[in-house]
Amino acid sequence: MMAVLFALALIIRLACYTGLIASDDLGYSQFAQQIAHGTYRLEPHHYAIRYGVIVPVGVIYGLFGIHEWTTVILPLLSSALAPALLALLAWKLWGRGAAWIAGLLLATFPVDIRFASVLVPEPLFETMLLAGVLLFVFAEHRSSRILALLAGVVLAISYLTKEPGAFVVMALFGFAVLTRRWLLALWFAAGAALAVASEVVWYWSQSGDLLFRFHAMAIHNASGMAVAANENLSYRLWKAYPHMMLVPGLHFGLHSLLALGLAAVALWRRSVKILLLVLWAALPFLYLNFGTTSFKHYWALPEAPRYIALIYAPLFLMAAMVLAGWAATPMKRSAAAALVAIVCLLGVGCAFRTRGTGYQTEHVRRLREIIAATHQQGRQICEFTGPFDTAWRQVVVLLAPDQLGCNGSSPLQVVPDASGLPSIAQR
Repeated sequence: MMAVLFALALIIRLACYTGLIASDDLGYSQFAQQIAHGTYRLEPHHYAIRYGVIVPVGVIYGLFGIHEWTTVILPLLSSALAPALLALLAWKLWGRGAAWIAGLLLATFPVDIRFASVLVPEPLFETMLLAGVLLFVFAEHRSSRILALLAGVVLAISYLTKEPGAFVVMALFGFAVLTRRWLLALWFAAGAALAVASEVVWYWSQSGDLLFRFHAMAIHNASGMAVAANENLSYRLWKAYPHMMLVPGLHFGLHSLLALGLAAVALWRRSVKILLLVLWAALPFLYLNFGTTSFKHYWALPEAPRYIALIYAPLFLMAAMVLAGWAATPMKRSAAAALVAIVCLLGVGCAFRTRGTGYQTEHVRRLREIIAATHQQGRQICEFTGPFDTAWRQVVVLLAPDQLGCNGSSPLQVVPDASGLPSIAQR
């Protein structure tokens, strides 16, 4: 089952491939390249301290070189693995029927597919969270201190991939305390503390600042996206995410409505397993919707569909539990299968519509054409001008570094055209 779900998810993500978007991915790639070259230095920027992204990509760069495929292979494989891990978790909680439903829902979730082939934290973050929760559940069932310790370490590493991982750590620790699993809570907290302490020691050794991560996030608070989120604070806090989650669209398809509706039904079960999933979904949501990263004043976090996607894994688990429990007769099983099939097919269709769109993907497409033309002519690109010149150069480094140079015959200059897109300067 896990192999089938992994293969299916990978095929869907390759069919909906996006690749470089010339946005956040270039920032993460730059720091990963520094790690590969041994030139990395601690910087007060949130890209530079998301080690769960830049360290493994840097290792891949060091082993296989700096290319587009080495940039996207890790998020792509991580995103394809996530449905298999969710299915394993659902099987452990409720059996095979729920496992298939949960795995298929995540494999066809449009926003996950959309960013699966893009170097952003979310694909790696989600897989790391699922691995940590799986270890936690196995630790609980087997009363294993080692697995509890490992679960804490893995989930703390997810925090080093993206900060909301800390709230999943809090959710699982809170679950262990509320259910009076004292040894589980102790060893889980010890594992998380071990990883966080290592991070703090690293910051202290490099900068003398124990709270370097929080101070670095202040850079992100000054970004245009963060400023825009706080200009209409009432809408941002009370309508932005509810609108995304409740109104069907290209990012969430019908997945969100199905998950939220069935999760509400699941709440009536009032079981210990449901408590775990509710805490897992609720604490990160409350932080992402109402939280702040400023110590001085309230500053709402920027909102985006991929930011909130992390809460859907537990929602899909609750939805799968309800559907699998309801489908007790052949007729009901057929109806449940038809419902899941419709939602999944629509999700893939939404993801296919959004592939290769948004951000600076049109710039990347133009640069691919320019690279192909210069390669055919046996010429190189010497210079970039315009407001996106640095990003254009970084894209060419990832796509075809051999096309950069000023020593060949008739080197070319890339300049903005009338619409601001890259074009070859006319001489």
